Amino acid sequence: MNCKRFLFFFIFIATFFSCSEDSDVIVPRNLQQYVDENSNLELDDLIACAANADGNTSLNYIFYYPEAGATDIRYYETKDVNVNEKDYSNYRRETLRQEDVFGGKLQRFLRSGATETWCLVTYIKEGKLHISNPIRLKNASKDTEYNSEVAIDYTKTLEPRFTWKDGTIQENEIYFQVISDEENNFISGTYTKEKTFKYYDTSNVVLNINTTKPKDLVEDEIYNFTLMGVSEDNWVNLIIEKQFIPRSLEEYIAVHTDKTINTARAFAANANGNKETTYIYYQPVADAYDFRYYETEDTSVLKTDFSNYRRKNLTSTPALGNKFRRFSNNSSKEVWCIVTFISGDKLYVSDPIKTKNQTKTTEWKSEITIDDSETLKPRFTWTDGTHTDNVKYLQIFTKKDDSFLSGTYTTEKTFKYYDTSNVTENLNKSTPPAFVLDDENTLTLFGISEDNWVNLVIQKIFIVQ
Repeated sequence: MNCKRFLFFFIFIATFFSCSEDSDVIVPRNLQQYVDENSNLELDDLIACAANADGNTSLNYIFYYPEAGATDIRYYETKDVNVNEKDYSNYRRETLRQEDVFGGKLQRFLRSGATETWCLVTYIKEGKLHISNPIRLKNASKDTEYNSEVAIDYTKTLEPRFTWKDGTIQENEIYFQVISDEENNFISGTYTKEKTFKYYDTSNVVLNINTTKPKDLVEDEIYNFTLMGVSEDNWVNLIIEKQFIPRSLEEYIAVHTDKTINTARAFAANANGNKETTYIYYQPVADAYDFRYYETEDTSVLKTDFSNYRRKNLTSTPALGNKFRRFSNNSSKEVWCIVTFISGDKLYVSDPIKTKNQTKTTEWKSEITIDDSETLKPRFTWTDGTHTDNVKYLQIFTKKDDSFLSGTYTTEKTFKYYDTSNVTENLNKSTPPAFVLDDENTLTLFGISEDNWVNLVIQKIFIVQ
């Protein structure tokens, strides 16, 4: 009897839940059933597309635009791609985590897994059931390409024009452009068929998600440009992300006409074995602040025309015994760049630096000859590396704890500690401390070309004899 009662109870519970409201876990219902149950609602569309995460084809983002007042937001997908994507009975609801994008103007589902399927998004708003067009996930066969390659024309400072090219997969039917602030809060969202968009010119805009005219940009504020190249089946083939700041170096200098212009000491090298990262070293003066990095679009422009230089928001850190600082720029592009900072009533602007991370990659070595014949006064002698167009050499000595000892420039490929007879520039404000017998120190030597690119870096740890 107990067994019969238990069986009856189990059947009752199962029947109860099968008749209950739609459930993500207990009753996996298809989209057609959901549409039929909401036949009193008018059908409408919604904007949605999908891309895989940068460098991760097992994580897909399903982006959608939730209009104000949207409720019951759902995600559906098919078993695989070998189905009729227009037949809603092939779609089953899945429960996925969601997150805001661009401060909540857009949202996205996060889908884990490498399987390719058809998917779509739904929500209800004001008596309408909104259903997106089917989205073909192509994370395995045509994974989304990410880059930062967009040309920005500042003919009018606060009305930049963005122009781009398709990536490897050239199947884009429409392009979605988002302008956001430094914290990635939404400012503007537009669609064009053309591979160009000017802020804020809607003459070639075919779809607009702005409910009101976006606010004007502000000079010297930090903004982000995001571009999605979307195929006919709503897969995102290309995502371009680039930060921009609408004020040129020429305009920045014009703002500081009350300050005297001085020359800052700066040069650049690529990271050891890495053509994608460039270090821009500069020597700040006392009480310096507002450290800035500017660069051109490429190296074809006139290097002395400051209107060609746009600020890039990079963070600088102490370097070379805290005598210098350096920006790290993660980009493979070769450009002209300049460093600026302010101290008192002076604006310091470096000479233009031509980065050559691709054409003349910095050579990092440790080979150097040390002559210890005079106690505590070693002589260092070196040779050029692959590139021999160095016009000067910077010698930086630091202690084992990385504290600064001495900094000097020579044009000759030799330097003797405590001997300034061939020194052309001296960074030491006073006579540097003497070496200590048997102490471990480091010499970092830079071979610098006329356009301030470092062809050679020699780093050598040595014991004082």
